[in-house]
Amino acid sequence: MTAPSFGAEVPSVADGSLSTQGRERRFVFTALVGVQSQPSYYGADENEVVPLFRPNVLAFDFGRLEGGDDELSDDPLERPLGFAFGPSFRFIGERNAADHDELTGLDDIDATFELGAQVGYVWPSVEAFGQLRYGFGGSEAWVGELGAYYVTRPADNFALRIGPRLLFGTNDYTDTYFGVTADEAAASGLAEYDPEGGLLRAGVEVIATYRLGEQWWLEGRARWDQFQDDAADSPIVQQGARDQGTVSIGVRRAFVLEF
Repeated sequence: MTAPSFGAEVPSVADGSLSTQGRERRFVFTALVGVQSQPSYYGADENEVVPLFRPNVLAFDFGRLEGGDDELSDDPLERPLGFAFGPSFRFIGERNAADHDELTGLDDIDATFELGAQVGYVWPSVEAFGQLRYGFGGSEAWVGELGAYYVTRPADNFALRIGPRLLFGTNDYTDTYFGVTADEAAASGLAEYDPEGGLLRAGVEVIATYRLGEQWWLEGRARWDQFQDDAADSPIVQQGARDQGTVSIGVRRAFVLEF
């Protein structure tokens, strides 16, 4: 059984089965390049436009280890039904206090790359999934996401997904992005704040995928989130915005590497 690439990536990802037979080595993936308008930092009341690069592993065969479906689908809505799993990635840009007057006195936060896995289940018109990642860089902490999409296909070459998203983080994660230490409070004038982990934000995402050709797709996303619980009570969010919006557009291309 093959597995879907969650978050409305166009083709499928693997169930990671083992093979004892040697095979020709292959690596199949897609890469999306575009632009994204996103909050300047967690809790910001203004957005910035940044370059967008989003990779997605479709299949791999390294001799003894294989997974995925190396048949590249030209159908943006095609999803094998049942359980599935695959990798999960996310990049969070740096927070530089010098770039925002309202952050004066707060520590800078380096960029973070989150790496982990995702598991889910696919029904004919619904996709549900969970993701767990660990951060490297500015935030060395665990973070998880839960979500689901209702899937519809208004036309043969057009797929539309809409559904809720929940983001969770550990104490270390919330301390990094929402906490205010005693030294930061003295330098910034904000109240000292030591948040607990848990549910950080809840929102909804809409994803539209349009097939341009056999290995090309146009992908657009719009997402609205609202901070919850300790994240919403952070002085950083209180002086900024509890509601956050993200919009992106890009072109995705499929690649096959043989070696």
